[in-house]
Order: sequence, then structure tokens, then C-alpha cells
Amino acid sequence: MQHFPIAFVQRFKAAINQLQPVSDETLEQFLAHFELIDVKKGAALLREGEVCRHLYFIVKGGIRCFMHDDQGREINLHFYFEDELVSEFKSLRLQQPSDRNLITLSPCKLLKVSRPDYLSMFEQNIEFTQAAFRFFQELYIAEEAHSEMLKKLSAEERYLHVCNHHPHLLQRVSLTQLASWLGTSRESLSRIRARLNN
Repeated sequence: MQHFPIAFVQRFKAAINQLQPVSDETLEQFLAHFELIDVKKGAALLREGEVCRHLYFIVKGGIRCFMHDDQGREINLHFYFEDELVSEFKSLRLQQPSDRNLITLSPCKLLKVSRPDYLSMFEQNIEFTQAAFRFFQELYIAEEAHSEMLKKLSAEERYLHVCNHHPHLLQRVSLTQLASWLGTSRESLSRIRARLNN
């Protein structure tokens, strides 16, 4: 078993327990399957067309998930940062080629576990089954909220929503990436920011 710094272990446990209280013994058994890796900025954890085989916990850094539209433009779907679990969950579950990419936004320190190892834990432990259920509930709610924001709010209202509810994105992702996530162009977002800052 790899030994991780106690701070990493505590953050990992806190993240899981936010979803569903899980015993320390179960968490330590799960964590024993992980390895700690360092990844450079711009590294591909998954490319479209590949099958996702890993789950990650971000100790440090950020990861973006995106796909391409019919014209080859990047459509940013998610941004993940410290203390979040990350994967391309559809491909991971079905073991089919992904239509999405997972690329690091910055140098990252990640805890990484392979699909067979975490599946064995879910099969053997009801606590983790419950935690996984809660995790996918939260993921669905977040995706629904983002979809509703794109449908109901104007581009300016979407930007103000980010300022009020996700201010870290303003510092941690590029203007182009943020514009894509907000469903607008970089030029339109630049005009909105200029107008609001005057």
C-alpha cells in the first residue's frame, strides 16, 4: 500500500463523507487501491475515441472536460478542481469509446485508481454503493443546473452567475474556455466584461 501524506488522506475522506458517511476502515481500504501521480499542464488523461479506465481525485490542480462540435470547435462541459472526483463516467461505466476529452488545466497532483479496483470495492461494500449513488445524484443535479442556466439566462446573466457562484473560474480558466462553458463566444464575453467594468 502506498503511504500518502496525512493531509491528502484527510481531504479524500472529507470529500467522500460529504456524499455519504463512510467508515474510516472502508475509506482506507478504498484509498489503498490508489496511486499518487504528478501530471504536467496540458496532459491528456483521456482523448475522445479512447475508453476511460480510471477515476481520479484532484489533490492539486484543475482538469477540464470538453468535446468537439460538428465544426471541430471545443465545447467545454465541466471544470474540476481540488478535492473533486473526476472521470468520463459514461465511458468508464459502459467501457465504450468516449466522445469527450479530459485535459489538465495546470500541473496536477492526482490520486488515481483503475476501474477493476474501485468496482471490487463497490461490489463488496454497501457504504460505497450508497456514496456512489449520492455522487451521481449530485452530478446529475449540477448538469441540470448548467443546462437550465444556458436555456433561461442571457449571456450577461450567465456571466454574472459565474461571478456570484463560481468566482474561482474567473482566475483558473481562460476566457475562451469560460465563454465556451457559458455558451457564448469569446468576443461576446469580452464585450460583456468591458461593459460591466465601466
